[in-house]
Amino acid sequence: MLFTIRKGALIDAAAIVQLERKHINDELSKPVAALHAHSFTLNEVKTLINHHWLAVAEDQGEIIGYVIATKWAFFSSQPLYRHIIQKIKFSDIDGCALSTTNTCQYGPVWVHPSFRGKGVFEALVNELKHQVKGTYPFMVTFISADNVRSLVAHKNKAAMYLLEDFTFEQRDYQLLVTHTDQSAEANS
Repeated sequence: MLFTIRKGALIDAAAIVQLERKHINDELSKPVAALHAHSFTLNEVKTLINHHWLAVAEDQGEIIGYVIATKWAFFSSQPLYRHIIQKIKFSDIDGCALSTTNTCQYGPVWVHPSFRGKGVFEALVNELKHQVKGTYPFMVTFISADNVRSLVAHKNKAAMYLLEDFTFEQRDYQLLVTHTDQSAEANS
């Protein structure tokens, strides 16, 4: 299966907004009233492309996956992200204290269902790490504890480590971290 992984471009913005809106609830086995997902506006996606990090996977000119990383300020007005920022201040990996100055927020990531299990996810994450590593040595994300498939993929294919389990507004999550420099991962 041939697909291309590349840095997101402004020409991708409208397609990513459509995919976000269409697939925002894909991770859920059942609807959750208190979902903390965020569907991006066109202006937000353009900001992500211009000032943060976005990688896309393409097959025959169609976007089949994307992954985003942001500076913490992008989401800092949202209560869940403020909660996570507080947790990061008391976390470390390999003896290195984590903070908002040496980590960025990773996610969301989405891969078209017909391309899952075919290397797209891992290739997207590797491209994103490549984009981010000059600015941040670590990426942090949170995943709903009931999203087992995503947790397994992130731990096995994205080399993410569990920082801690936490609950926010009656929903359980896992806080994960990964090195952006893949040579550092190999030494962990």
